Amino acid sequence: RTKTKTRTMATARARPKVKTGRFASKRERALAQSVGAILLDLRSALRRAERCRLKLSHLGYSQQRWQEIVREVDPELRFMVRPKTLDAIVAYLRSEGKPVDRESLVRVVAAQRGGEARRIRQSVTANLHNQKLALYAENKIGLPQWKHKS
Repeated sequence: RTKTKTRTMATARARPKVKTGRFASKRERALAQSVGAILLDLRSALRRAERCRLKLSHLGYSQQRWQEIVREVDPELRFMVRPKTLDAIVAYLRSEGKPVDRESLVRVVAAQRGGEARRIRQSVTANLHNQKLALYAENKIGLPQWKHKS
């Protein structure tokens, strides 16, 4: 009994205390709700802008031309004009025409862009999670469209 009590007390001390019964003021809750709504709007706007950028790219517009289009629409969207790591990855995968080993993909894209391999790995992982890239057998990376063709 003593050992059990000691263990439970030690475990209880290790856990962080959770505040219960204390709520934020109405003003704080309203502020949190409005900030949440704003963040959701921003997220959907960024997704729409990214889809438009990709559509322009797929339609054959050069990077320079779609940058001009974005500047014409709204010069404040400068951050959308920057070339993305994903663009370099997709361009390389398209040039190969088949899934490529993950590490060789990172090496080649890092050499082409002069970027850090760590950032390119992070981009590959993030784009695998959001399904803009697809994982194939033997740790190879490819485009999701290629899975549907097979």
